[in-house]
Amino acid sequence: MNLEDARELAEREILARTGWSSLPHDAVLTHAYHSRRGRYVFQWRRKTDLYSSEVDRLLVWVRDDGSIEKVEISWFAPLEPAISENVERILRSRGYTVATAPAQAIKEAVRKRAYKVTGKDIEVLEWRRILRKAWIVEATGNEFWVGKLSDDTYVLLSPDGEIVGWMILPARAVSVSGFFGSEEQVCAGWCYLAGDFRSYFERWVGSSEAVVWGMCPKYDYKTGTEDCTDSGYCESYISSSDFENAIKDHKCKFYACIAHGNYEGAWLGNEQGTQIDICPVSTEWCELVVESLLADRGRMRLAFLVHCGAMDITGENTFECAFRKCHCEKTTVIGLKKTTDISWSVFHSWYPAFLKDLDENRDKKIGDAYDDACDLYPAIIGHIDITGDRDQTLRDIIQGDFCEITG
Repeated sequence: MNLEDARELAEREILARTGWSSLPHDAVLTHAYHSRRGRYVFQWRRKTDLYSSEVDRLLVWVRDDGSIEKVEISWFAPLEPAISENVERILRSRGYTVATAPAQAIKEAVRKRAYKVTGKDIEVLEWRRILRKAWIVEATGNEFWVGKLSDDTYVLLSPDGEIVGWMILPARAVSVSGFFGSEEQVCAGWCYLAGDFRSYFERWVGSSEAVVWGMCPKYDYKTGTEDCTDSGYCESYISSSDFENAIKDHKCKFYACIAHGNYEGAWLGNEQGTQIDICPVSTEWCELVVESLLADRGRMRLAFLVHCGAMDITGENTFECAFRKCHCEKTTVIGLKKTTDISWSVFHSWYPAFLKDLDENRDKKIGDAYDDACDLYPAIIGHIDITGDRDQTLRDIIQGDFCEITG
């Protein structure tokens, strides 16, 4: 038997056993080769890499005499348009859920139920076994409908149309420190603070490579060019362009900057020499403009403004408002105000308690974690503030529900 005839025989066998009118159009014939079980082995397969942990397979072994040695069908429901009793028995014996109605009809029914339950128009993709480590799953089992929201967020749906899981989408963060160095300590700065924020950000975004962090720039207070790498103060530096590109990225959800400044902006450097200025809106003296950096992306989900006077005045036309794009949903800004030596010292105890609480209680409202940290260190009250959305949680931010781009 030649290859062409063997393949035709294998196709007929699959169609006969499944009741399909044709082989799935999105499957690919991956190989046809010799085997101890038959002269040819034909395999069709399909995998959706983004959200599946299984591969759909159709395998047929064909002998030289035209007989079928073996058939394996591992193709998850829904199967269209009908399933033979044999295939249904095989799938059910393996613990798979079988849908016998046409797939598109089932998807449309689930979409309508999901809209009724959630108020969201969700594109229903297919019924899949899922890789749990890639999802935040709030239901038992491992088979769900996979849906896609308009912002490319993937969700898991129950048969009743409820969202019971979220894909953990790639996220980024930035944590940067400025300098406070003098002529005697030209490389001194707050790199240890940036490093602490970085360690939490790495856990929250799931990757050390996704966090841009360090001091900015490599600094000499006279020339702005000295390399401080071996100074003992900080071994990580980022350029102003790295800093800028990280904030522009719509995947960047976490921001922390330890610097000099006030409610009109921040500067990463020593007043005696070269520095990088960050402002809410464009000015003649400003290198990095928050309004421009966020122009083509959503608001920053969680921002820490760790410099003097950052929150002395809040709201429209202020530095903190620029990070929120002056919205109050799905964005939170925390920053210092009326800063003194005492309040700065207390902040060194306050922020580890706050970050630890968020990390260990990812469903806790950020506002509640903020209040609890203030209760632990009451001396900080009056010297720190929070604006924006107090009700969002760390899980809300991580799970990939990006804000729409707004002006």
